[in-house]
Amino acid sequence: MSDPQTAAQDLQHDRAAWLNRMSQIGDMHGFFDRIGQDHHAFYVQEGDTLLVSFDGADRIRTKGVDQLPVGFEAVKKREWSMLSIIATGPTWFRDPALYAFFDRLVDEDFFDSFDQVIFLGAGPMCGYAAAAFSVVAPGAQVIALSPAATLDRETAPFELRYRNAWRKNFNDRYGYAPDMLEAAAKAFVIYDPADLLNAAHAALFRGKNIERIRFRGAGPDQLTLLEPSGNLDRMLKAAGNDRFHGVRFAKLIRRLRRHNVQYLRRLLARSEERGGDRLSLIVARHGATETDDPLFKTRAADLEARLNQSA
Repeated sequence: MSDPQTAAQDLQHDRAAWLNRMSQIGDMHGFFDRIGQDHHAFYVQEGDTLLVSFDGADRIRTKGVDQLPVGFEAVKKREWSMLSIIATGPTWFRDPALYAFFDRLVDEDFFDSFDQVIFLGAGPMCGYAAAAFSVVAPGAQVIALSPAATLDRETAPFELRYRNAWRKNFNDRYGYAPDMLEAAAKAFVIYDPADLLNAAHAALFRGKNIERIRFRGAGPDQLTLLEPSGNLDRMLKAAGNDRFHGVRFAKLIRRLRRHNVQYLRRLLARSEERGGDRLSLIVARHGATETDDPLFKTRAADLEARLNQSA
């Protein structure tokens, strides 16, 4: 077992190596600039469609092989341009330096130079940012997975998960995410209605240009389901063709809901939490048939035995 000092040094080395790699890619294809103390902007210039994504440095570094921001697959496959804003902690992207960065881009007509702009954010913090900053590019499309609307305590008194962020100001510029979507062409808020806190945030997103899409059973971390399966990239492709909507999303995730081990595990765990043995047995049997995960076969046998004893 390594001692804490060695582990800290290794972590620091990994961070430095990742920053160096991002800087090299930025130098070759666009830029990789630091914004204030807690953010970086990673830009790759390719085609006439711009994907603006929001991500966390820790999440990217632990992704695996590519260690690149969410949505980068679209850059590789379709030669889209990309601007990714990367937070180095739970910043909630509430930083005057970041506001000034976007102000400068607007003044330089940066977003107007693209035929199409798509904003993407996954999770309460990054989904919030995608919606909040989309106002800089009127006519953009927005895809926000499980976004928070705000952490302002008066507007969202139900939100108690992120107490450390309560001291941040959610009432100044780029503050209340639902209001910032007024200029968007279309905005899609994807959420799990059974996840009560994220469903409460989703309910605050209202407007003729906003479509709330239910992803039942996904939980708050939809990205871990959609990105590895390729469904996130398919969603972006559909948005790029102006064909993304709730029905399209349902078709895209149909196979995932039937065969994805992680999704079926979540579904089984939720059914067991509710105490429904018969429903849990249906899920376990389906998982045993459709996947190689031994958990489902074991749980099906346990549930069958329990039901037989109670009969």
